[in-house]
Amino acid sequence: MREGKGEMDKVQLRDDLIRELWRMTKMDIIEHLREFVEGETAAMWYMNTCGEMRVTPSQISENLKVSRARAANILRSLREKGYVDMEISPDDRRKMDVKLTKTGKTALQDKYNFLLRYFDLYVDVLGEADILALTRLLKKTVDCKVLLAEECIKTDAEESE
Repeated sequence: MREGKGEMDKVQLRDDLIRELWRMTKMDIIEHLREFVEGETAAMWYMNTCGEMRVTPSQISENLKVSRARAANILRSLREKGYVDMEISPDDRRKMDVKLTKTGKTALQDKYNFLLRYFDLYVDVLGEADILALTRLLKKTVDCKVLLAEECIKTDAEESE
């Protein structure tokens, strides 16, 4: 049951936030941005950040926070597209080394350039003041230790125990 005006305002704030975040997930930009944090593009982005250093499928699995089987499927698809080379590691013949190809780097750069153009449009539409405010709020959200502590959020079942 809601307690007083302050609690109702909090509920309304929460519900409005959820609704707007839900609407945001339906924007095209979110789909393109999601590519950089999951799946093939995320794997390519990680490899790109490693420069010329070869990486292992295990490192990709850990970085993307996916199972080794999922990482293997991602790498298989990237290899079929010619975006990565995979070779047996000269240091340990039981391991594979993975590296972006020139074709893979070009495909990744094309995706990144598209994202930059979209964010340039986003900045133009919202304007400097709103972008600065949004960036400040996003940083505050990401840096909030309370929000990072999942153990602080208890389910109704846990609270009744």
